[in-house]
Amino acid sequence: MKIIYFLLSIVSSSPIIKNSNIPACRNCIHYKPSFYNNEFTSSYNDCKKFGEKNIISDKIILESAESCRRDESKCGANGKYFEEEKNINLKVLKHKIISGLPNTLLISLIVISFASIIVAAKN
Repeated sequence: MKIIYFLLSIVSSSPIIKNSNIPACRNCIHYKPSFYNNEFTSSYNDCKKFGEKNIISDKIILESAESCRRDESKCGANGKYFEEEKNINLKVLKHKIISGLPNTLLISLIVISFASIIVAAKN
């Protein structure tokens, strides 16, 4: 019996990956990473396709990409409203720059402060 399992494992040694043929939200034009989330692929990022407008404040609240994929009346597990983002690398770079901007500004402010202290101490 062990020999049969061994032979079958040799024959079918290619990996079996679930959902490999289903598009990922991160590659969709409707995918909107949150400003405070450095990770572009987080499940908590939003989908611009689905949301609700507050009729009082006029603010639009988007649904999370994960909740849209779990709900078959929306995008569902197969991603029925998926539209491929042609410039995904540019979108990721833009997100990394924008989400890292507060840290860059803070570091710049600290460097300028220390530089002004050093200049003042020399005078």
